[in-house]
Amino acid sequence: MKTYKDFKPDDIPWTSFGRDTPTAQVGRSLVPVGVFPFELKPFNPATTPAVDATAPGNEKFLMNIVGTAIQCGAGKLVTCAHVVEALFKREQKLSHYILARAVRGNMVVAIPYAIEASIWYIDLRTSKRNRDVDLSALIVPAGPTGEFQYEVPPVKWGDSRELGVGDPVIVGGYPYGKQMFLFTNSNRGLVQPTFYAGIVSAILPATTESETRLLQLSIPVAGGMSGGAVILPGTGEVVGMITSCIHADKVPLPMSYAIPSEVIAPFIENISLGRGKPESSKITGADITGAVAS
Repeated sequence: MKTYKDFKPDDIPWTSFGRDTPTAQVGRSLVPVGVFPFELKPFNPATTPAVDATAPGNEKFLMNIVGTAIQCGAGKLVTCAHVVEALFKREQKLSHYILARAVRGNMVVAIPYAIEASIWYIDLRTSKRNRDVDLSALIVPAGPTGEFQYEVPPVKWGDSRELGVGDPVIVGGYPYGKQMFLFTNSNRGLVQPTFYAGIVSAILPATTESETRLLQLSIPVAGGMSGGAVILPGTGEVVGMITSCIHADKVPLPMSYAIPSEVIAPFIENISLGRGKPESSKITGADITGAVAS
């Protein structure tokens, strides 16, 4: 390797995103969930233009991020049920979206896709909706937007049943809402999920028939990280989804909680999309909220 004093401009990877690590690969499967400060309707995936996130004036088109979602399969994502509830409470008149990213060289293109429906967690123990588990599926049948395809890959699930106290994990998501886009005076618009590392500090077993096991993590997470992924550092496998964090004087403490993948994966994989509508032997029309996108 050359010494640094011999470096020339071409020796510096000015526009590189860095080495493609297992965590970076999971990052491509995480999307922000939120609303826009204006109405995007009529939304037509074939004609709605994508927004170049690096273009001047992109601040006019920024999403107000409410939470994070994990891509699990074609048209299917998961997030926290409280994220879906927040979408309704904060912006009743605006449509709700995920924001996909497409990378072309050093250009990042942000593409909004409307959320068509949400499904509360269906408990394997009862085959009924369980509101005590903070988990919801999002249905986003994503087609091409102009010249861009939907490029958000599904995650690979790990076996959370094998986790124990002291195991290292990484969490990832989109904290701080719209401000996430504006923290830096330069490099604006290149919004990617952020990651924090720690360990499994405890595993909380269910104490009632309506509860789930929870992973307790020694990691502080900020608002907007709800619905983000818990990742095994070596493999990039997802073993959980962030739901909450303990705060003191509005400062997140290193104690957060996550639903394990053993609960999430069977729920989302039991949902099939037939003719654009969710179908499953364990899901009824009463479980589906079809008015997430107004």
